[in-house]
Amino acid sequence: MSSTLSVGLSSKEIDGKGLKEVNQKNGPKKCNSDVLSTSQIAKKIKLKFTKAWLSFLRLHLPLDVYKEVLVGLHQTVIPYLSNPIMLCDFLTRSYDIGGVISVMALSSLYILMTQHGLEYPNFYEKLYALLVPSIFMAKHRAKFFELLDSCLKSPLLPAYLAAAFTKKLSRLSLVVPPSGAWVIIVLIHNLLRRHPSINFLVHKQTDETDGDSSRGDGESCENAKEPDSCDMSNGKRGVDMFNFEETDPAKSNAMRSSLWEIDTLRHHYFPDVNRVVSELERDLTVRAKTTEMAVKDISGASYATIFNREITRHFKRAPTSNQVSTQVTNPITALFSNSDFPGWVFKLDESEDDEKSTKRQRIESY
Repeated sequence: MSSTLSVGLSSKEIDGKGLKEVNQKNGPKKCNSDVLSTSQIAKKIKLKFTKAWLSFLRLHLPLDVYKEVLVGLHQTVIPYLSNPIMLCDFLTRSYDIGGVISVMALSSLYILMTQHGLEYPNFYEKLYALLVPSIFMAKHRAKFFELLDSCLKSPLLPAYLAAAFTKKLSRLSLVVPPSGAWVIIVLIHNLLRRHPSINFLVHKQTDETDGDSSRGDGESCENAKEPDSCDMSNGKRGVDMFNFEETDPAKSNAMRSSLWEIDTLRHHYFPDVNRVVSELERDLTVRAKTTEMAVKDISGASYATIFNREITRHFKRAPTSNQVSTQVTNPITALFSNSDFPGWVFKLDESEDDEKSTKRQRIESY
């Protein structure tokens, strides 16, 4: 009997004290084997969470549910998945649909590309196709413009891609609302600062010599390193070679064009557009003293926000009638300059001036 109990144990461990020591040694080990650590629990929960979401996304979702999922996927789902890259098929299919669905899928797809190593070769081509006038009135345009600015920030972006995005945004500035033109100038400002190789678009000289002689060294358009890198001399003077309808940025001829649209925005009726254009021109000359502009501050602007800001703006107190009469003696010359209208002279005769001053004194006497 004793020999059976003492198998594997010494005579010292058979007494009560010895058995107690054995129980103390073996007891905690058995308990630890049954209790999972916090990291193991979190890992199992993530696996269950991932499995549930993948099963849910395989269903035929109604359009409203589908949009709601895309809007919150990057914040409420992706951070808690065991392997977020498993969503790549769902997101790439959504991004390929186009329109507002692509805009909603862009946030999650951008996270997979920048944080989880997803490779998507046609990403910039699809992003270029999203630049249409309707995007500037879309509900989620603010987030789209911020992501667009981030996607075009890489210094490895080819020059032809940077030029294509810059030129297409420049053309869109002529047909979008004032809030959209405001955002576009900021985006173009940042693109020109990040990619100095496309600064020639601001002021491009047209070669007046024959197109063949300009490439006398034997280099042809087919042998050019970058798409659209042919000399602009192939086109006619005064004709923009850029193809706005082309969906492929490599075939848009952006490198053979210029940003002439920016010059027209100097006279835009919205004062903030005029101001940003002036800052763009100044920053291109003094690059060392300037920084990039924040797209986030104005990406959500609209007619309503612009109107509310204007009606709540504090203006200086309007001058009294006496101050107006002393400050502006000739209201016509105060409004226009003779140089604005060649051939016209905005100057009152002395008789007319005396007559107007007499009438003014009569009115003030009443």
